[in-house]
Amino acid sequence: MGMIENISFEYWAFLILTSATIFSLLWGLDAVTHKRLVEIDITDKELQTHRNILIASGFMELSLVIMYWWDIEVLPFFIAALVVRLTHEFIDELHFHTDRCTPYESNLHLGMWITVFIKTVSMFIWGFFTNYEGIDQLPFFYYVWGVVVLIVMAYISFVEWKRGFSSFKDALLAMIRH
Repeated sequence: MGMIENISFEYWAFLILTSATIFSLLWGLDAVTHKRLVEIDITDKELQTHRNILIASGFMELSLVIMYWWDIEVLPFFIAALVVRLTHEFIDELHFHTDRCTPYESNLHLGMWITVFIKTVSMFIWGFFTNYEGIDQLPFFYYVWGVVVLIVMAYISFVEWKRGFSSFKDALLAMIRH
């Protein structure tokens, strides 16, 4: 435990934001690939699996943020969301992507998996073991960087969520119903 507390809070912030930035870039490229594929080769079941990943990821991220206030209390929610997210990621990769993906897509997915795990594990360690100690002392640039990454991820999430719906209205209704 003392080893974790000796690591600089700027290290954690930099690692989390760098991995989230790389993940967002790769995810954006993957979303562009999905745009081309949705007309040809992505089924409604695969799109629903992608939406399940988005929902589980949202709950997982929320639980990581809540660790700032309650670490042990939110741990079961984090673990549950992580397991659900991983399960749907495996379904997506093994069932839908194995036969269809080009080497380019497979490399995007590999990079996405590595960077999202670096970000998640780093947030978990910093949040669970220290309640994000030092986050309030970061230089202003880190907050701006975090907001930009959050906006990009929210935008890509919405684009991916509405993929396959005939209209913006249908996507919003599905979000409300889900």
